[in-house]
Amino acid sequence: MDSFVPKFIEYQLYLLQLENYELARYWRLLKTRGFFPSKRKPLRKGLVWTAKARALMVMAVAIHGLLVIVAALAISHSYPGLDNVFSTIIIGILILSPFYFLFLSLALCLLKPLDRQAKERLVKLAHLKIEKSKNLKIVGIAGSYGKTTMKEVLTQVLSTKYNVLSTPESVNTPVGIARFVLNKITDDTRLVILELGEHYRGDVKELCEIAPPDIVVITGVNEAHLERMGSLENISATVFEAAEAAKPDALVVLNGDDENITKEYKKYTGGREVRFYSSGKGRADYFVSDKKFNIHDLSWNFTVQHQGEFSVPLLGEYAIGAAVAGLSIGEYLGCTAAEVKVGLAQVRPVEHRLQPIRPGTDVLVIDDSYNGNPSGAAEAVKVLSRFDGRRKIYITPGLVETGSSAAEVHRQIGRQLAAVADVVILIKDSVTAYVAEGIIEAGKKQISASGPKVEIMD
Repeated sequence: MDSFVPKFIEYQLYLLQLENYELARYWRLLKTRGFFPSKRKPLRKGLVWTAKARALMVMAVAIHGLLVIVAALAISHSYPGLDNVFSTIIIGILILSPFYFLFLSLALCLLKPLDRQAKERLVKLAHLKIEKSKNLKIVGIAGSYGKTTMKEVLTQVLSTKYNVLSTPESVNTPVGIARFVLNKITDDTRLVILELGEHYRGDVKELCEIAPPDIVVITGVNEAHLERMGSLENISATVFEAAEAAKPDALVVLNGDDENITKEYKKYTGGREVRFYSSGKGRADYFVSDKKFNIHDLSWNFTVQHQGEFSVPLLGEYAIGAAVAGLSIGEYLGCTAAEVKVGLAQVRPVEHRLQPIRPGTDVLVIDDSYNGNPSGAAEAVKVLSRFDGRRKIYITPGLVETGSSAAEVHRQIGRQLAAVADVVILIKDSVTAYVAEGIIEAGKKQISASGPKVEIMD
């Protein structure tokens, strides 16, 4: 279908999909980004032609066509001298084509009852399949950040012993997970790792109702999605729905480096067994020492007390914590330390998340373009700081959905960059001025000797 859809219509549908088919947010995004694609504002991803996207497109075309035909017939009736109705229809199609965002919005409203019924049916069938899979264990990963990396680490570690399935990238909604369960799980599957997405209160609970977790991992709580949820308390409560909705005898594994987790967890874990992991800075059941970043093979090496030496080939220091979580969960499920080491060696950087790219020169490109939260941004700056003696360039449009914290979050990013980067290129957006303010503020306090050169690009 995509080859027959004009690019500007595909763009308008993509923005609707990007906002999870929420009309109010869709219209705000159209106002911000424009009604037509722009080379100055390239898209991070493209439209995914899901069944819902195709149905909306077909319905929008039907609305467009019906409107044009009715208008053409009305005009020919009012002006009998106009004999060529076909020409009138063609002209009407061309005139109304730029307004497909209206047709898509109307199509969404018309399809909503059918969409709800289809979703409920899929979710029910998936839940029934999970219930019948007696030998299946579910690992649910929730958090404001770090979910995808944790999923990659656990998949590789646990695959050394079990037949493991994990949700692919961006499959973290009820419909996506239900389809994944129905299409991918077989009688041979022993472990399923689900990434639990959240935008509003109740989202994580709804996902856990499809597949109640036997093991829950909560990676962190921060201001990501603050714009939607309104407060850090709401975000924390939503993320911890994974623990509340897990099976009564579930294991809950928590990031001991995150203060928002260590302060709040007792309210939500309900007497379940709790374990903590850490990259060596916070509360943990496994003591980490001798951690060192190997700048040549871009990996972290570290020692875990009573377990031995380990290595994980990722750039961010949080990879140590994810590896320790893998060790803890692996031990819980019967994996040996040797099997965990083999699994960690198979871990690969997640695409667009601190992903190192070597273009065949002395330049090292680190693609972190999918990073959308303050903790991830802080880690990216720390990664840059480890490359001593090299010129460091940081490019960012800022973060999205940080709500009322946007100004301070981005000033803090600027302060951090001031001590590390040689050049900061800001892709002009509503928040990038705050990054520049943070850099200037840090310079005044002489955090760095000279400070980075700042360039702002449209």
